[in-house]
Amino acid sequence: MRAAPAVAVRCSGGKLWCAVHIGLPALGAAALLGWATLLAGGGVASAQALSLLAAAVAGLFAYRHWRPLVVLLQWDGQRWTGDGAPGRLQLMMDPGFLLVLRLHLNAGGERWLAVNATEAGPAWQALRAAVYARPPRATPRVLAPERVAD
Repeated sequence: MRAAPAVAVRCSGGKLWCAVHIGLPALGAAALLGWATLLAGGGVASAQALSLLAAAVAGLFAYRHWRPLVVLLQWDGQRWTGDGAPGRLQLMMDPGFLLVLRLHLNAGGERWLAVNATEAGPAWQALRAAVYARPPRATPRVLAPERVAD
């Protein structure tokens, strides 16, 4: 079995990852405020209006405060690194055009990364091969036979 090729890719997730980071808070705020309005006895029309307002405010807030995390993800054939910090990579989601990854850093902590096919460019297939490849096995140490005293 061949080892996965070395690969380096800048990960920011692209426009889709940005839309997810902005859209999820907006949808959450809309659902929460709409539910609270209906629970308080408000009508459907007022719940819809307040949901739209909450989505707009939360979406605008998320848009203004979200900064993409750009990380250089590298595989050298032996280990994964994110901006030079070594770690263990875990595939979280692969819909085919986007990889969502979690890098467990050896120094502690973790980083969630997303990279799409457009962002990876020609390195996309090598990245996918490295992500799905088994990590290399440690070579066993050969111990010298013990000498028995005569």
